[in-house]
Amino acid sequence: MIVVVLLYSAIRMLPRFLAGFMAYLSPAQVKKAMDDDEHLCLLDVRTPAEFATEPGHIPGATNVPLSELKVRLERDDALRKYRDSLVITVCRTDTRAAFAAWVLRRHGFTRPRVMSGGMSAWTDDGFPITRVATFGKGNSHR
Repeated sequence: MIVVVLLYSAIRMLPRFLAGFMAYLSPAQVKKAMDDDEHLCLLDVRTPAEFATEPGHIPGATNVPLSELKVRLERDDALRKYRDSLVITVCRTDTRAAFAAWVLRRHGFTRPRVMSGGMSAWTDDGFPITRVATFGKGNSHR
C-alpha cells in the first residue's frame, strides 16, 4: 500500500518536476494581468468537454487540449505568435498545466506560466467564468 501511495505521489509531482523553474501565478495575479490588458495568451489545456462544462472556463481563454498541444505548436501560427509573450496555462488543478508549460518551454516559448490551483482555485476565488462551448476554437485574450 505504501508503494502505491508513493508511486501515485511521484506521478502527481512529475509535471512540477518537469516544469523545473516554471513560475506559478495565483488566480489573482492572472486576473490582474488580464485587467491590466497585458498582451497574453490564456491557454486552457483541458479537454473540450471539460472546457465547455462545469465549472466552465475563463473568458478569453483558448482551448488547446494537452493531447493536441505539440501538434498545434508545430502547425498553428496563432499560438507561435505568443512565443515571447506571457502564456498562462490552465487546467482543472494545475498538473496538466505544468506539463503544458514545460512543453511550451521546450518549443521556445520564453514566458510560460502556470496558474496555480487551476480552475478549482479560480472559481473558489470567485473570478468570472463562462460556459459557452467553443470546442478548441477559443479566443486568446488580446
